[in-house]
Amino acid sequence: MRKSYIWILILLMAFSFAGLLLLQVRYVNQSASIFSARFDDNVQRSLYQVIKTIDEMEVRDYLETFINGKSDDAQRAKELLNSDELLFKHSYTVDQLTMPDESVQIKSLGGKNTSISKASESQNQQYRERFLRSKALFDEVTARLMNDASSKPIEKRVDFVLLDELLSKEFYNNGVELPFHYVVTDKSGKIIFSCHDDKMVVTKDFYRQQFFPNENSDKVYFLNVFFPTRSEYIVHSLKLLLPSIILTMLMFFTFMLTILYLLRQKRLTSVKNDFVNNMTHELKTPISSVSLAAQMLSDNSVNTNPKILAHISHVIIDETKRLSFLVDKVLQMSVFERGRATMNFQELDMHELLETVIGNFSLKVNNTNGKIISQLNAQNASAMVDEMHFTNVIYNLMDNALKYRKETLILTVSTWNDKDKLCISIEDNGIGIKRENMKRIFDQFYRVPTGNVHNVKGFGLGLAYVSKIIKLHKGTIKVESEYGIGTKFIIEILTV
Repeated sequence: MRKSYIWILILLMAFSFAGLLLLQVRYVNQSASIFSARFDDNVQRSLYQVIKTIDEMEVRDYLETFINGKSDDAQRAKELLNSDELLFKHSYTVDQLTMPDESVQIKSLGGKNTSISKASESQNQQYRERFLRSKALFDEVTARLMNDASSKPIEKRVDFVLLDELLSKEFYNNGVELPFHYVVTDKSGKIIFSCHDDKMVVTKDFYRQQFFPNENSDKVYFLNVFFPTRSEYIVHSLKLLLPSIILTMLMFFTFMLTILYLLRQKRLTSVKNDFVNNMTHELKTPISSVSLAAQMLSDNSVNTNPKILAHISHVIIDETKRLSFLVDKVLQMSVFERGRATMNFQELDMHELLETVIGNFSLKVNNTNGKIISQLNAQNASAMVDEMHFTNVIYNLMDNALKYRKETLILTVSTWNDKDKLCISIEDNGIGIKRENMKRIFDQFYRVPTGNVHNVKGFGLGLAYVSKIIKLHKGTIKVESEYGIGTKFIIEILTV
């Protein structure tokens, strides 16, 4: 896949997700607004009912006081109070007063209907007088109540214990089951009563209703209610949207993983292409050498010269070994990727192993006018290792130093102990590694860029192999490098 296609796909997915996320945010905000408005409406309805109940209770109490007095109209007030419903709850007029239907219909000789009422005029007059007396009594009581009550302080008119019970009851009836605090204030904001011991500041978060709103008085009092957990309630009410939010976040992570996977695949494709090119270049040389040697053997003049035959045989053997080494290296990495590698751990003296590798590798170093310095100072050099694989690890690190040398190679191999660990250091004075490349040197197929210089052969498998082997030994490997000065690899494994 081309890089441009990947970026187009990224932009399309980013635009789609951004649109979906915007819709989700708007939907959540609208839902929160609906829940909030519903909650506010229920609270206001509850407060209105509480204020109405307190107002009615005050009127009822005043009527009872009026009845128990010595008024001539006490009996009529008592009848009014004991009626099915107080008259002040409705608005009647004399004209709206309806009489019982006690009339009969008769048909005259002329064919017209005539209504003859059985109720006498005196009965109609009694109904009217009764209503007028009741209305007059109610007006009297109302006038006295408003005059007397408006001058009393709020503490005398409202039972705050009962107020608390009424609030709890009405909130419950309207589905508001949250803890609340309330205060009673005057019109200046001064707190007259607070249900909470601590001083509370009345803010816009309080719900407000006026006591006795029908009175025309200078003394105005307000009921202010506050819900400390209102925000949590609104958020909790949005729990039905939780699956949608989870799915949106899941889509986001899927989107990110997809993008990362595409970029990783793009990078792997690039390094694999480099691997194929390098492997082709590496295989061409030994194949060409073997092919040329085979052609020379077909020449009869060569067969008569023992020195030439020995040289050709030596070339064929060396190039065949080289081919075998290259193929084994690729197969080796394939085995490790599939997790089918078998390790044969045994207790070994690491100093002996290192001396053997140094002795074998010194011939290559000496041919480049370089030298190897051995500083094997560890007191305890015994460890459980796989001899073949660990030997390959040391050989790969030394071979890396030889490949990336500057001029004269100085290779230093050191050992020391750190508590229960054996530390092995392989340090060179080569070209070094840039900081931006150090974090990838153990990646499979990765090779440190050398610019326009192509004299370094390899597949980018050596250090990846080293890292896997060290991990299988439950050890660690780290690298210290300064570009243009040199590189040091430090291996740490447990001692026996």
